[in-house]
Amino acid sequence: MNVRITTFDLAARLDAARALARTAMSAAGQPGGILIGQYFHEVTELDGLLALGAFHDDELVGMLLGWPTASRDWWPAQVRPDLAQTGNLHWLDDAFELAEIHVHPDHQGRGLGGRLLGAAEERIPQRRIVLGTNAIDNHRAKEFYRRRGFRTLTGPFRWLGLPLRVLVLGREIAR
Repeated sequence: MNVRITTFDLAARLDAARALARTAMSAAGQPGGILIGQYFHEVTELDGLLALGAFHDDELVGMLLGWPTASRDWWPAQVRPDLAQTGNLHWLDDAFELAEIHVHPDHQGRGLGGRLLGAAEERIPQRRIVLGTNAIDNHRAKEFYRRRGFRTLTGPFRWLGLPLRVLVLGREIAR
């Protein structure tokens, strides 16, 4: 199956991006799937936004969204206390926030997530990638990140006071 990885206009494909994120999260049994994508419209004009899509024909079957941590302080403000507590606050400096990476369940296991991540690394100038994940019990997702050199920067902590536990992961980018 021929799938191409390219940048895409998030504003023009908001509905498809939200549907993909919800489908992937729900299929993985990840909490928050119903809420995912509600903020996408807020970042369409963000400085440094990288929206990468995996397209089969014209269908969005995978995506990666992110931006420099300096472009939007909402997520860094949420994780800063836990990063400081573990001595990892410096990971927010010169970092790219990997906000979303999703592959449609019908296309998983074919290397698309790795291709999206590799394509992002080729395009971003930052020397680190940081992300938050609630995939604490999702061994497939944890293994995906581990195989790509991500390390755990915080212990599980409650996200926004919800009964949702999150880890912060990070990876240095070899330049």
